[in-house]
Amino acid sequence: AILIEQFTGQSCPNCPDGHIIANAIHNSYPDRVSLVSIHSQSNLSPASYPNLNTPISSTISSAFEGTSIPMAVINRSTAEKQSRTAWSALAGEELLKDAVVNVGGIVLVDETTRTAEIIVEAYYTGDSVLPTNYLNIYMLQDSILGYQSNASNNPSQIVNGTYCHMHVLRSVVTPTWGDEISATNGPLVRKVYTYQITETIGSPNPVDVDLDNINFVAFV
Repeated sequence: AILIEQFTGQSCPNCPDGHIIANAIHNSYPDRVSLVSIHSQSNLSPASYPNLNTPISSTISSAFEGTSIPMAVINRSTAEKQSRTAWSALAGEELLKDAVVNVGGIVLVDETTRTAEIIVEAYYTGDSVLPTNYLNIYMLQDSILGYQSNASNNPSQIVNGTYCHMHVLRSVVTPTWGDEISATNGPLVRKVYTYQITETIGSPNPVDVDLDNINFVAFV
C-alpha cells in the first residue's frame, strides 16, 4: 500500500492538475492508496476562509526539500518533494515492493462527546531495515467547500459551483513524527488512543470539523 502526501494550496493554479493525478492513482488501486492533501501557510495557501492550514502541516511540509507546489512524497521514500509528473511512476515502484508490516485499525466515534477511540495493530512479517519505526495517525477531512485557483480544470471536484477539497490534513493523533514501535518480526504491536475531536480547526477563519466527513489514516 502507498501513502501520497500531496503539498497543495487554494491559490495554486496548477494544484487542480495535481489533484487529478493523485485521484487517478487512487482510483487505479482504491484499496492500496491513501491520499493526504497538506496545506501550509504561504502565498499559495492563504488563511482566508476556509483556512486549511495548520502548524502541523507547515512542520511536515518544511521537513521535505522543495518549496514549489503541487509536489508530493510517496511513502516518504525521498527526502525531496517530487513533481506531479513523477508521482505515477513512483507510486508504481512502491506498489511492487514487499511490505514487512501489516497495519490495520478501527475508529469508534462517540458523536455526543466527539471522542474517538482509535485502535491500531501492526504485525511485522519480517525485520525492518531499521530496528525502530514510528506509527503515525492522521485525521483528514473530506468535502470542505471553498475557493480553488483554476478549479474549472478539475470539474469532478466542483460541487454546486464551489471546489470540494478532499482528504485535507486537519490534525495528527500521534506526535507529529509518530509513536516509536519495535520493528522486528514477532509480537503484534497494538496501540489504543483516545482522541478529542474539536469542533473547529484553523486560525483565523476556522473550518467546522464535520464528523460525517472525517477519516483516519494510520501508517508506519
